[in-house]
Amino acid sequence: MKTLIYAHRGASGSYPENTMKAFEQAAKAGADGIEFDVQLTKDDVPVVIHDRTVNRTTNGQGPVCQYMANELKQLNAAAKQTYQKQESIPFLSELLDWAASYPALHLNLEIKGYGQPHERVIDAILPLIRDNRFKERLVVSSFDHMLLAKLQAHLPFIETAALVKGPLFKATSYLKQLGAKGYHLDSMHVSKELIEEMNQANIAVRAFTVNDTTTLKKLFSWGCPAVFTDFPTRALHLRETFM
Repeated sequence: MKTLIYAHRGASGSYPENTMKAFEQAAKAGADGIEFDVQLTKDDVPVVIHDRTVNRTTNGQGPVCQYMANELKQLNAAAKQTYQKQESIPFLSELLDWAASYPALHLNLEIKGYGQPHERVIDAILPLIRDNRFKERLVVSSFDHMLLAKLQAHLPFIETAALVKGPLFKATSYLKQLGAKGYHLDSMHVSKELIEEMNQANIAVRAFTVNDTTTLKKLFSWGCPAVFTDFPTRALHLRETFM
C-alpha cells in the first residue's frame, strides 16, 4: 500500500506556513494531501492559522480570536520569513474554494479550538465542510476529541481523526468508541505492530511531522497509511525511489 504524503501546513519547509502559496506549491509538487489548521476570529469566521496568536507568523500581535476577519486579512503571514511577497491568512472558505479545483487532493482540517465553545466552532465550520465535493477526501482532526464526537453527530459522513500527544491506552477500543477512523500521532510512537493493529480495525495511522529520510523510509516499509511532512517534494521523491 502506498503511503500518502500530506504537506504539513502546506509546503511549509519552503514557503510561509498555512498560506495559499504553501498549499499551491504542495499541490504543484504532487502531494497527495495538505494539512492545515483552523480557528475562529472574533466575528466567528474560520481562518487558517496554527498558533493561538498571530505573533510568530505575522507582522501583528495578539490572539487570533481578538481580531475581526477583515482586520486579520490585512496582516502579512509571510512577515517572519525571508519570503519576499506578502501572503494573507486564508479564510477556510477561500482554501476550500481553491481545493475544489484539485478533486484528487486529500484535505486534513485540524481544528484548533483554543477553549472556544464547541457549538460555536461547529456552527462556523459545518456549513463549509458539508459540501459533497469533500465527502470522500476530507479528514477533520483535533486534540479535542469531544469536539470531534460532536461534529460527527452533526455530519456522520465526515471522517474524524484523533490527534494525540502520546500513545492512547487501549487505542483501538477508544477510537472505535469515539467513531474516529484516523489515529494521528508523532512518528516516534508509530510501530509496524501499531499500523497492523489499526489496519485490522479499519483505522488509518498518520504520522507527524516526518522530515528525515531514515524515518520516512521506515514508515514507507511498514506501510504506514500516511505521513505529514514540511517538505513534500523531498518525501515524494523518496517514496518514488523507495517504493
